[in-house]
Amino acid sequence: MSRAAESAREFLLGLAQPGNWFEYAFAGDTVWDMAITNGLQLLTIGAAGWLLATWFERRHLRSLDAREAPLLHIGVSTGKRLPPCEPEASALLVGSVVLAHDYFRTFVIALRRLIGGNIRAYERLVARGRREALIRLKEEADLRGLDKLVNVRFNTSVVSGRFLHAVEMVAYGTGIRTQR
Repeated sequence: MSRAAESAREFLLGLAQPGNWFEYAFAGDTVWDMAITNGLQLLTIGAAGWLLATWFERRHLRSLDAREAPLLHIGVSTGKRLPPCEPEASALLVGSVVLAHDYFRTFVIALRRLIGGNIRAYERLVARGRREALIRLKEEADLRGLDKLVNVRFNTSVVSGRFLHAVEMVAYGTGIRTQR
């Protein structure tokens, strides 16, 4: 038998017969010991995941603040009529984003659906998505040298699969360059 095959065989035998550390980490003398140990592990992993997801969400919000500041000169209107100005150029602009929750918040959302009521985690996701789509729309206008956005609309769709729960937000409107 080759050395690689022997190493693989020893590895598989080690998996089949776990050591004392495995018993200590995942089992116990009684069912209650095992339930408490595994429950504490589940809570620890859940808390770490929740904290990490909150950190990523706050980092994204800080990024949105930084990207939004230089775009404040671009006027946004949801009205269909042009403001009183002489437009030089116009274009249809689109900004879109797909945002997803982490598994921990998806689990909390599923529990909240069973109970009913306001789902704050989903509200925050939609608000972040709307803001990101609007910033992308403004960035597109800035790239084209347009200084006003009129008739701005938002469209939302849910992207979901077996393990994916995401929201697509699309912001679109007419960009106008006015005479200065």
